[in-house]
Amino acid sequence: MKLEELRDQAGRLNPEDQRKLIGFLVAMDVRREEGGGIGRELDDTSEEGWINLKEVERRLKNDGV
Repeated sequence: MKLEELRDQAGRLNPEDQRKLIGFLVAMDVRREEGGGIGRELDDTSEEGWINLKEVERRLKNDGV
């Protein structure tokens, strides 16, 4: 399928499916650009690789967000 055909088909999708397609394409791009590094981190389900919500809130507060 050619790029122009893909664009036409994407334009016909409903907004929710367009957002899903955008997310899919961005995720593919991130994984390719980072050599899978970020993708591996996002796919990591071990507790050592994640922080809890309270820690996120603390870090955001410290960063002035």
